[in-house]
Amino acid sequence: MKRIDAVQLDALLQGAKTIEEDGLGIKVARLGDGDFLKLYRRKRLLSSDLWDLPAQRFADNAQGLLRLGITAPKVLDVLMISERRLSAVRYQPLPGDTLRNSLRQLDAEPRTALVKQFGTFLGELHQLGVYFRSLHLGNVLLLPDGSFGLIDLSDMKLESRPLAPWKRRRNLQHILRYSEDIAWLTQQHLDSWLEGYADSASRPETERFTRDLKKWLKAQ
Repeated sequence: MKRIDAVQLDALLQGAKTIEEDGLGIKVARLGDGDFLKLYRRKRLLSSDLWDLPAQRFADNAQGLLRLGITAPKVLDVLMISERRLSAVRYQPLPGDTLRNSLRQLDAEPRTALVKQFGTFLGELHQLGVYFRSLHLGNVLLLPDGSFGLIDLSDMKLESRPLAPWKRRRNLQHILRYSEDIAWLTQQHLDSWLEGYADSASRPETERFTRDLKKWLKAQ
């Protein structure tokens, strides 16, 4: 981790393009050299972020995913800007587009195949112990070679064993938060999604996942 001051941060952001912001300022920027800078703001004076920096979690999770063979951004620096209560991670962005945008551009048949592929990828994540609490179709990238990568990695835990059933169930609830995603995954291409999941998860895990999904659908 590197400590920089506010002047150095402002110099780094000089000429940068804002990718995401909120009422408090920039959240993600594309720097002049093409790198991305993701900023995390500590909202309280005393916070767990003091000893568990989200920027450092991003970096650690990116390295952990790469060790597992899952494509993730290459982290270049973790920065601490104490006087502004900020931490930041500088990384090289992945090529490609989000899975959500990719599905929007497809007709029914190729979309069915891509949803099935996502089901297989999700099963792989669960089997590898990747508990991505913020997982949704906007945080999965479809890469130029047709494989998937993950972004926005701070809200993630990498475990040494396949995910427990309750974590798979929670993950399912996180994925199904957007109406457009719900339509693709549970209405138009449900069978393909489950078939894909079965390709990488065991039969008991797939059956449990299917039951949990049907319970979720009945509750809506």
